Amino acid sequence: MADRAEAQRKADRIRGLREELSAPDIAEVLQLTDIQRERFDCWANTSLHSLEQQFDVDISAVQGSMSWGMRIASALCGVAFSASLVLFFQHYWGNLDILPQVLFVSAAPLALLFATEFAAKRERTLYFAGLLSLIALAAFVLNLSVLGQIFNIAPSERAFLAWGLFALILAYRYRQRIQLTIAIILLLTWACSALTAAMGHHWLDLGNRPENACLLGVAVWSVPFAIRHRQNPSFDMVYRVLGMLAFFIAITGLSEGEMVSYLPFDTNVTQAIYEILGIAAAAASIWQGVRRQWATQANLGAAFFCFLLVSRFYHWWWASMPAWLFFAIMGLFGAGVVVALKYMRRQA
Repeated sequence: MADRAEAQRKADRIRGLREELSAPDIAEVLQLTDIQRERFDCWANTSLHSLEQQFDVDISAVQGSMSWGMRIASALCGVAFSASLVLFFQHYWGNLDILPQVLFVSAAPLALLFATEFAAKRERTLYFAGLLSLIALAAFVLNLSVLGQIFNIAPSERAFLAWGLFALILAYRYRQRIQLTIAIILLLTWACSALTAAMGHHWLDLGNRPENACLLGVAVWSVPFAIRHRQNPSFDMVYRVLGMLAFFIAITGLSEGEMVSYLPFDTNVTQAIYEILGIAAAAASIWQGVRRQWATQANLGAAFFCFLLVSRFYHWWWASMPAWLFFAIMGLFGAGVVVALKYMRRQA
């Protein structure tokens, strides 16, 4: 058994099989003898007990619901303690000399890293390790920010690289999707800023060059094809979702004609190109998501497909037709999308 996630999936399959065998309609088709039923119950109980003891998995629906509550509470606690750490620094910072300030901000991330490692070795579910790693990340962000202020270092996009790599290490070391999400966002910010600066602009103008985000979004989405996350299978979904969000948000801005493009065409031509590209990419995302059974990608692609198409319809027709006719067309379009998705689901 590779990790707790795989053990949880096995426990869910055993629970599902037990529930199906207990259903009246299945019992009529598959009639087990008393000995077979007793052997199956013995195997299921032994397997679930073994998985619970070894990996601390949820072996009932109630335990599953409580685990979700514990994950949410752990994330909220991490955010609250991180905010408390920052506010504590701000409150007492003026009372300390430079040397204590440097020692304090340098020691805080290291101490929290040791605490995170200590918790990870004594807790299989990694709730407290995830909480402490989130606080360690906040302390590291505060560390670089404060040291930059103390030594009068000019703000730079390189800070996002350091923060992103630190968050990425925490995510893979302690199998935390929240830290992975933060890491990808920070690294995307650094990469967009670095590309903007390399082209002769100020790095803070990264928002005015959305095509950088388009290319980087595709790169992030492609990571699961290059890296196999056998120990962290849920990481694939995080890369795909964040890559798609970066790509489609940038495409939406370009299709609205409100951002500068690298293409040497008129604004209307560039806008039309990205309109077609965005709609085609969204349709391709739906098709691939259905084909590979990636429900999250298919749903996200459908959302952007509808948004981009409705946005185009608004620009094309709103001023040239009555409002009632426009919304009637929108209704027919929505019905057509439902029929198309229903067909794709049936084919899948």
